[in-house]
Amino acid sequence: MGRIIAVANQKGGVGKSTTAINLSACLAEKGKKVLTIDIDPQGNTTSGLGVDKNAAENTLYELLLGEAETKDTIVKNVVENLDLIPSNINLSGAEIELVGIDDKEFILKGITDKLRRKYDYIILDCPPSLNMLTINALTAATSVLVPIQCEYYALEGLSQLMITVSRIRQKFNQSLGVTGILLTMYSERLL
Repeated sequence: MGRIIAVANQKGGVGKSTTAINLSACLAEKGKKVLTIDIDPQGNTTSGLGVDKNAAENTLYELLLGEAETKDTIVKNVVENLDLIPSNINLSGAEIELVGIDDKEFILKGITDKLRRKYDYIILDCPPSLNMLTINALTAATSVLVPIQCEYYALEGLSQLMITVSRIRQKFNQSLGVTGILLTMYSERLL
């Protein structure tokens, strides 16, 4: 069974998408079979992996709403050993569409559980908020990797994220662990 790593931080601009892209590419280069799922409506991971997010016919949005099959959303071999489920701005509407659905926190988990045997790693690039999409990612994940800028104010957001991880662990995913905190945008010049 493959590991599922959510790259999450509710603060924007900390390097989540860059981390997800580079982690995915490095694992694929090491010969691991990797699936990256872009859960951010901005679609930066999708673009960063060379897929035109605006031309993608079936994305995570259609998959979450049951309007497309998993096999129809996966873009194969965007890089050798690396597949992608793309995202675009349509995903921003998923929050509203999922309101009345029972067990909406487990939709992504249902999808990833079916894919875990096919991949060594599934990397989830989360949006810059603690919304239903992020809750779905943390419910599906085996662990969370938190990119954080090397600045004082970043620590305030980190404590809120850790509270959310603790709540997800209590309510939805007892096995969720924290892989680590990844310091991003480090510059020796600023010391």
